[in-house]
Amino acid sequence: MTAPADQRFPIGPLQPLPDAERRPETLGAFADAMTGAVEAWRALLAGRPPADLARTYRPGAWTVQQLAHHVADAHLHGLNRLRHGLTEDEFQIQPFGQTEWLLLPDADLPVSDALDLLGAVNRRWVALLRGVAPERFAREVVHPAEGRQDLWQLAHKHDWHLRHHLAHARLALGESGLQAG
Repeated sequence: MTAPADQRFPIGPLQPLPDAERRPETLGAFADAMTGAVEAWRALLAGRPPADLARTYRPGAWTVQQLAHHVADAHLHGLNRLRHGLTEDEFQIQPFGQTEWLLLPDADLPVSDALDLLGAVNRRWVALLRGVAPERFAREVVHPAEGRQDLWQLAHKHDWHLRHHLAHARLALGESGLQAG
């Protein structure tokens, strides 16, 4: 496998969602992509020995185990952001200390726990992406560092995030299958 030029962004950096993509079928595409990414996470990590889970994709990066727990945490955090954005006006996103969370004892739980959480949270994401009227995704939230963003961009970001760190885990494990889409 050929490593990407910038291993920090193996599928490329997050881009803004084009206005032309803010349409009902995009929400279904996000749901499908997120479900595929969660299934790929499970397939990639199933039965891996501890030595594999301790690998990193570059020096100083998170381990595969940390990546799995981070993705579960971030997907849950993103779900809560989406739910607040759907139900509260001018919701102010509260960032979380990603690195600090990985120092907490629950990040030492088995990777299977992270994958179980990721699967359960993703089912809720999918229910919202498929069940909420598309026009409600025009609602906005405010991120202290990123500024205002509509819920279309929020969903796009979390779809990208699952695949972004999946690509990191694949790099760490020497697996092929890096995909931008």
